[in-house]
Amino acid sequence: MKLSISLLKITSIIIGTLLVILFVISLAIQNKVGAIVLNTLNLNFDTKISSESYRLSLIKKFPKATIELRNVLVLSSHGFDLSAFEGLNTDTLLAARSASVDLRTIDMIRGNYTFTKITIGSGQLYLFTDSSGRTNYEFTERKSPGKEGSARLNLNRISLQDLNLEYNDKRVDLNIRGIVRDGMLKSRIRGNNIDFEGDMRMFIRLFRLDDFIIRPEITADLNVGLNQNEKGTFFKKSTMKIENWDFVLTGFVAADNYLDLTVKADNIDISRIPYLLPSKYSKALSAYHPEGTLKFSWITKGKSSSSQNPHYDIAFSLKDALIDNRKSRLNVRNLSFNGTYTNGNGNSPETSSFKISDFSSRFGSSDYKGSFSLTNFKDPFTELVFRGKLLPQELVDFLNMNKLAEAGGSIDLDLKFSGKPGKKDNFRFTDVFNMASDSRIVFNSVNLKLSNREIDIKNAAGTFRFDGSTITDNFRLSLNGQDISFSGKLTNLPGWLAGFPVTLNGTASVSASSFRPERFMDTDKDPGDKTENTKAPLTIPADVMLDIDFRVDTLSYKLFKARNINGNLSVRPGMLNFRSLSMDSQEGKVSGNGLVVQNPDKSFVGRGSFVVSGVDVKQSFTTFNNFGQDFIKAENLEGLLSGNITLVLPVDSLLNPNIHTMAAEGRFSISNGALVNFDPVKALSSFIELSELQNIRFDKLENDFFIRDNVFFLPQMEIRSSAADLSVNGEHTFDNKYEYHVKMLLSEILSKKSRKTRKPAENFGEIQDDGLGRTSIFLRIDGKGDNVKVSYDMKAAGNQLKENLKKEKETLKTIIKEEYGLYRKDSGQVNRKESRPRFRISWEGTETAEEQEEEPPAEKKEGFLDRLFKKK
Repeated sequence: MKLSISLLKITSIIIGTLLVILFVISLAIQNKVGAIVLNTLNLNFDTKISSESYRLSLIKKFPKATIELRNVLVLSSHGFDLSAFEGLNTDTLLAARSASVDLRTIDMIRGNYTFTKITIGSGQLYLFTDSSGRTNYEFTERKSPGKEGSARLNLNRISLQDLNLEYNDKRVDLNIRGIVRDGMLKSRIRGNNIDFEGDMRMFIRLFRLDDFIIRPEITADLNVGLNQNEKGTFFKKSTMKIENWDFVLTGFVAADNYLDLTVKADNIDISRIPYLLPSKYSKALSAYHPEGTLKFSWITKGKSSSSQNPHYDIAFSLKDALIDNRKSRLNVRNLSFNGTYTNGNGNSPETSSFKISDFSSRFGSSDYKGSFSLTNFKDPFTELVFRGKLLPQELVDFLNMNKLAEAGGSIDLDLKFSGKPGKKDNFRFTDVFNMASDSRIVFNSVNLKLSNREIDIKNAAGTFRFDGSTITDNFRLSLNGQDISFSGKLTNLPGWLAGFPVTLNGTASVSASSFRPERFMDTDKDPGDKTENTKAPLTIPADVMLDIDFRVDTLSYKLFKARNINGNLSVRPGMLNFRSLSMDSQEGKVSGNGLVVQNPDKSFVGRGSFVVSGVDVKQSFTTFNNFGQDFIKAENLEGLLSGNITLVLPVDSLLNPNIHTMAAEGRFSISNGALVNFDPVKALSSFIELSELQNIRFDKLENDFFIRDNVFFLPQMEIRSSAADLSVNGEHTFDNKYEYHVKMLLSEILSKKSRKTRKPAENFGEIQDDGLGRTSIFLRIDGKGDNVKVSYDMKAAGNQLKENLKKEKETLKTIIKEEYGLYRKDSGQVNRKESRPRFRISWEGTETAEEQEEEPPAEKKEGFLDRLFKKK
């Protein structure tokens, strides 16, 4: 027992003494050893390495010595292009808070410094490669005379812990950011000969290759083996495992930057691909779950520089894959294809090609096959082939197309597109529809119904052929319960539907058994929905040139009904031209031509010339709700309207008419007509029996009319009716102000009113005929709406008297000329002072009836005519 205690004491004393000796030695030589370590590292790296402080420990890892460094800074090596990495810290290769170097203590005492392990932790590593392949981490050996020459950098173990990494390679526009949690590197450097092996686990936070970006954190396990010498860098079998995908790298990079590298992966599980895509794609694909294994091979050969690309050959294949939709019972099965990419013999975009071949799959209950190729990336030429039977209902279920409430039938697809989609920076799949085609689509009783709009297609059947033009013959469908047939030949239809800047040209004929616009209008909104629907301005397309013959058996909109509608519609940029339009409506027939032109401010101007024949006036006023006015209504009118009208009607971008700027002219004829209980006419009851004014009938009424500056102008016309024969002209504004001038024969008034209700001599005295039986009275009807005023039209009466005297004078001169040969030199236009009318008659609308004697004329000498016609 005492011996054991003695041995323990002796051992403790020896160990304590040894620790003290080691501590003293480390203090004595740490500056020298630290300087040797830093000098050795600087000699083997073509850069500068510095440390804020260092400390030698002979105890911490005894029997090894350890140099502990604080705030280590390694500058980037020289020779690479700094301007290519603008905005980045290109001066620093490595910045670490701590690092340590392990050495053999015995060798160190002998003056030989062999590094056995280097540990770097909690730092940032920047690796840059410019477009010429030059880097900021060049390894070279530089020796200088002195004792430090006995140091050897034999790095068998380099440990990396919690080291942030940023890798930026301008040759392929590759950027990788991540953190190395645990890594172990082995390196042996002998001059320019470097053997390197490494194992590390890295968490990749950003992977960007050109415009392709992966941001979700990816775990990658790397195992690298290489040898670098004067001839280049040679890779042993190196592997990188990402998401359980094993990528194997073999080949070499020669000293002159010639590449011969092969990357292969035979176990890429496609189920993880959606999670690695950018968020906007991964979110859209969240409902779909793919299963299958993708094989991949990438071979790179040739020199890589800013002016030269190596040769690339990429091949990939998928066999019997599956795509499930978690929200549907349908899936894509047996998905297989082979794909290749190469940059061709010229290693350039002009010789590059991308191909998908042997594509096949089964979707729902149908099989599909196809292929795709793209050559010459500078001026691409594309070919797409796709065949199969599409079942709309299965497609709706699989793609979760909620806007389609119902789908049915089938569509046979035989598609082939080829050609050049054009030069552009970005390409879309729909670009193929802008190319030449030799395709065929057959609709078999297809049904489609949109849930949020009034679109219901049933029994769509027919064939579309695409071979430079789109041709269909007797394509039939029921649209919102209306049977429609379509035939035609169109060019550029696929590209136009895909939104390309092409013009849709062609001819077509459309026929329908019926057309009811109300079936295409949105249903009433939910009362709780307070959102306002803003109507978008209507636009006549600038990329459509079509000639369409149309025929509709029946048209019904609210109270309007028409039959046998025929015509031709010519669609041109910013213009609609209706020709040979005809229809049966309102018990008559309407025909004509029209033109609609869109102005730069999106408003429209409509021009048209129409002929109507035998249209029922009463029914027309009923159908069109009295044309938006209440001055004269359907119950006031009877008769059949015929005539013609030419009009110009401006409307705004929402098709609201601008009535105030409308202009029109035409001629109308109303036969077997009647004016029933029309209040403004009843104002003539002072002159005509009221009972006769309540139902005025006439055989035929003809006249011209004009509309201009918001006024309806009615020229002079003769009316022969059951109430009276009269002459009328006037004007009527669209705000219901009117002024009419009526000329009636005095004999009509006396016979219709005075004889029946009064004695002949009452009020008027004994009235004698003037010998011609054409004594007339002139009335003026003014008003606005129901406020009507009837008065004597003195201006019209005076004008009429002047005209009569002028006519009598001309008649007399003609008689004298013929009988006596006078006035031979007179043209017949003799100006004389007009005599004033002897009487002014005021009827019941005035207060008095006056009789005024005309002043006797001045005495004058008798002339030849006086003596000739003097009474004996």
